[in-house]
Amino acid sequence: VDRKVLPVMAITGGLAEAWNKSCPEGQQMMRGDSIIEANGTRDDVAEILEHCKHQKVIELVLVRGLNFEGDLTGGCPNAALRFKESGEGAFAISAGLPTVALSLLAPITSKYCPYLISHADLWTLAANTAIRVMGGPDIPTKFGRTDAKSAAESVQSQVGRLPDGDKGVDHLRMIFHPKGFDDKAIVALSGAHTVGGCHADRSGFEGAWTEEPLRFDNSYFIDLLNKAYTEETSSKGMPQHRSKSGTIMLISDLALIQDPAFKKHVETYAGDKNAFFNDFTEAWVKLQENGCFNLREIL
Repeated sequence: VDRKVLPVMAITGGLAEAWNKSCPEGQQMMRGDSIIEANGTRDDVAEILEHCKHQKVIELVLVRGLNFEGDLTGGCPNAALRFKESGEGAFAISAGLPTVALSLLAPITSKYCPYLISHADLWTLAANTAIRVMGGPDIPTKFGRTDAKSAAESVQSQVGRLPDGDKGVDHLRMIFHPKGFDDKAIVALSGAHTVGGCHADRSGFEGAWTEEPLRFDNSYFIDLLNKAYTEETSSKGMPQHRSKSGTIMLISDLALIQDPAFKKHVETYAGDKNAFFNDFTEAWVKLQENGCFNLREIL
């Protein structure tokens, strides 16, 4: 995947430090921001970098939080989730991941991490392998992510990191657009709901999105367009919708067919599984590699 933005990984001198000295507090560069334009150049990270290195006068366009930062500090694929006592491992949105998911990987983790492969790279590889085994696309995995050494390297808060299932169109865009994901990418990534389900003791929602929750295909989009859903409340008091066949959709799912800009992609993916696989792969890889540098194609 070609990189089109220049992430700001540290404020330790050079351009970033000079910029911050000349700008008011609200416009200063932060770790995790991304430079998307330098002196009129966009979509060419090499040229953007050349401007930053050599131009004496430079005009920048920054995006706050393209690397999972928002107005907070920290955030990258660093496996901080494995520290269960605090930080990301203790966030409500992570419920079940540090216990159930990581327990399944424990036999491999204990044998190969961190000496052969980092935890963060293993999680990426495991996710991509699972998608392929369930019938999904064969997603390339790059390696070289660095593991967090403690929970202190977690993000400060779960706010703004992932979409809430009980919110709609505006919330989806508020979460994803600042991170560099457009409407098409939002819909494609939502297609991951073609597998798995919700657990009341974790998210408060309950039920599977599709009738074959271990098959990765485009049935999520087909169901969105063709099934009727009735509003209900989960056993934990969360609003959701259920079809006669027992599958569910959340408010954030149904939002995809309530907004024309989203719905056109739902219709494309419902009719063309390969189009979904291609767009999902592009967005998924971008999600996995955001905030990473010098990734390699071999372990």
